[in-house]
Amino acid sequence: MKFGLILPIQSTGISLDQLWVELLEECQAAEAAGFDIVCLPEFHQARQPVLMSPLILGAQILGVTTSIRFAPAVLCGPLHHPVSLAEQFATLNTISGGRAVLGVGIGHQEPDFAAYGVNRKHRAAITDEMLEVIDLCFSLTGGAFAGQFHDVSLASPVSPDPALRPEIWIGAHSDAGLRRAARHGDLWVSDPQRDIATVAKLAAKYRAEADRLQRASRVGLFREAFIGDSRADCERRWAPHALAVHRLYYNVGVYRERFEPWVPDVRNREDFTLDRLAPGRFLMGSGDEIASEVAEWQEETGAEILLLRMRQPGGPDHNQTMEAIARFGQEVIPQCT
Repeated sequence: MKFGLILPIQSTGISLDQLWVELLEECQAAEAAGFDIVCLPEFHQARQPVLMSPLILGAQILGVTTSIRFAPAVLCGPLHHPVSLAEQFATLNTISGGRAVLGVGIGHQEPDFAAYGVNRKHRAAITDEMLEVIDLCFSLTGGAFAGQFHDVSLASPVSPDPALRPEIWIGAHSDAGLRRAARHGDLWVSDPQRDIATVAKLAAKYRAEADRLQRASRVGLFREAFIGDSRADCERRWAPHALAVHRLYYNVGVYRERFEPWVPDVRNREDFTLDRLAPGRFLMGSGDEIASEVAEWQEETGAEILLLRMRQPGGPDHNQTMEAIARFGQEVIPQCT
């Protein structure tokens, strides 16, 4: 199992420039601890200040590290022009020695689509075309693509060097999204809302479609995680911050009854409890407890990489996060690789 670190792009109580200084230190700490990749999400229309432009930020991450990879996890595909994306990732891979990974999904936040003037109801079709164009950009000859949303003619490929084509990760949970990941992706990334049992079922669908297309299938997990002296220690110091983020997910409709049968039972804030949410989603405890659960999750899902979000906008703070990253490298990664 490989491990990645997902960074927050908001934080309460500090300025964005201070947050960015701290996140760069956390990237360097993750590299030293043995993490394989660091990731940034993308969203735009937020109530509090947010670090936008994940590719600009990713370029600096790659510049202050030497071996760890970078991925947006994930870009809102319909908000980006595919040729521009291909050019940017070819450039990132040129300057970093091939350490950039393209993570993409169809997006979900209505205000982001409105801000960019993109019709949200077409987001899946736009993303499908975008991935077709990106494939064309890294073909040997270039060529043309004419679709409903993209009309592109390339006199030459963005780069004829296959090494500059980024690995493509696709985040999805719908049947159509799993088919998209099997058709265009090098790896499917689960979202943090679905529990492990549900992820295993989705992974089986994804693999069946990849097998039908005679393509390789690889699975990545996005989970919330923190390491401490015990599970009780993590529940006290860390879990309230993660729970607050997932309450927001619930409020915007990301939790769905077809995946989470308990959704109709949540009528108020008090019903959205850690006991209900944590199993199969929150990875927390001592190093030995975490390593044991990682092994179980890997066996159940067949995942090859585990992307962990340790820090949330409300906390823990930078010092606690740095300690957790170091402990994870000392106590968990050696047991799981």
